[in-house]
Amino acid sequence: EESEEEEEEEEVRKEKKEKKSKKEKKKEESDESEEEEERKEKKSKKDKKAGKEEDKEWKKESKSAKSGKKGSSSSRRREEDKLPPPKLKPRSLGSDSRIKATYEAQASQDGSAKNPPCVVVVTLTNTGDCLLGPVTVSMVASMNVRVSGTIPEVKSLKQGESDTIRIELQVASVNKPQKVKSTIKYEAVGEGAPAAPQSLPCELMLPCSAFLIPRPIPPQELDSLLANGSCTHLSSAVVEGTGRPFKHSLTLLTLLLNLRVVEGMDGSASLYAQSIQGHHVLVLAKAKGGGTVSVDVRCSDDALSTQLCNEVSGLPLFIAQ
Repeated sequence: EESEEEEEEEEVRKEKKEKKSKKEKKKEESDESEEEEERKEKKSKKDKKAGKEEDKEWKKESKSAKSGKKGSSSSRRREEDKLPPPKLKPRSLGSDSRIKATYEAQASQDGSAKNPPCVVVVTLTNTGDCLLGPVTVSMVASMNVRVSGTIPEVKSLKQGESDTIRIELQVASVNKPQKVKSTIKYEAVGEGAPAAPQSLPCELMLPCSAFLIPRPIPPQELDSLLANGSCTHLSSAVVEGTGRPFKHSLTLLTLLLNLRVVEGMDGSASLYAQSIQGHHVLVLAKAKGGGTVSVDVRCSDDALSTQLCNEVSGLPLFIAQ
């Protein structure tokens, strides 16, 4: 009997010990949970503070564009006016010994279109000695890009002659570049010309800037987009010194990203565009000396903001000499 009582007492002690252990474990977990919540709360406050600081900096830079000194010295302006207007090179689609194809892509600015297409203008040039014709361009549809309507053909191209084809593309996703498999087909006529029709496989690359429309916007509305948090995603890029005045760099930037200048003063400017799917794109450009320009892109889509900055970094590659 004494042995049974001892066993019962031992079991009671074990149960008490286990309960105590469980209580201590729960308390530890609770303490850890509270510490984790505190860490999250501190990080959230820190991120919010950083975001506010970025907004303040953006507004400060934007205001400097409004209140800065207008114009530059007359002698400097005269020097700038002597420079040829800046231009961008068209993108290469494909080429062989007889034909070269380049293209330019931009969102349609038809205000009545519910889903504005991306308009691609392909320039075909006869670089050989034979007469070419007919010349056709075909494109393979994908989940993200499809051809709207039919693609016209060029009936003939004489030696050294060029002609253009206008193609409309419907795009489903605008926050990343789109690649479209394409083929150029033609027949060559003349001495040394191949007997069979020729086929040139190529690839059309649509940058994200091709999905932007340079819409007009009042400065007050631009400030409102900043204030109400519509454009929370910020990306930055730098255009290295091109030896050009800021005015020309700004023109190249508008051509590259299809932007419209909202306000501009000597050395800084704010610009705006809207994607064919309604994303807001706000850009602040500022001269940094030596022809270098800093570019901040604020957007309502993070991936789109990043891709546009990638394009800005590659701007010097597309400047026509």
